[in-house]
Amino acid sequence: MGTWRTVLSVTLAAMLAASCAVNAGQGRYNRGRAPVVKDKNPALWNVDNARVAKFKAYYMKTNTVEKALANSRPHIRRILPEFRRRGLPEQLAYLPMLESLFTRRADSGHARGLWQFTPTTARAMGLRVSRYGDDRLNIPRATKAAANYLDQLGDQFDYDWALALAAYNGGPGYVERSAKSQNTQDFWALDLREETADYIPRFVAMLQVAKEKYPHLVEGRW
Repeated sequence: MGTWRTVLSVTLAAMLAASCAVNAGQGRYNRGRAPVVKDKNPALWNVDNARVAKFKAYYMKTNTVEKALANSRPHIRRILPEFRRRGLPEQLAYLPMLESLFTRRADSGHARGLWQFTPTTARAMGLRVSRYGDDRLNIPRATKAAANYLDQLGDQFDYDWALALAAYNGGPGYVERSAKSQNTQDFWALDLREETADYIPRFVAMLQVAKEKYPHLVEGRW
């Protein structure tokens, strides 16, 4: 009996040591790596349906994406680390392609800057918007606010980026109410106002054109 207990004890100790060694090795392997990407449906970025195809055909014929990517060059290498640090999909770092063509002083009349924040959203995200200064035009501050806002929207919509991006455009309350009243969490099945309904297929189409037609201008690993 004593021998049996000794053998069992030695065996368990060996298994524990091996487990610790594996875990330590995994810790060393994972150290310094980017966090797991928060993306419930990564297939979104490769969606091929009629709504995306319509905009993709348009952007393939124009220089809109090329111009936006060229404008992104001074900024994107500082934007990407902010998104990687939060575990957000790198595709989101290119949202200014659609919002502003990566033009720092873009002004739609109700929204300004690279990320096209309205005054209300900008202030809610801690940006100064006053006669004394407008942080929406400060790219590092606005980018940090945009990453924070997108992360909040992602969390609210379970990191389903079709819904979260629809909320970025149309407002989270509007998208939540629409999903609830229409009893669906599928963006593609929702009946939304035109601008918000087109927002995701436009952005996905721009990303696909960027990757296929201008890969030399794209930074990141998406």
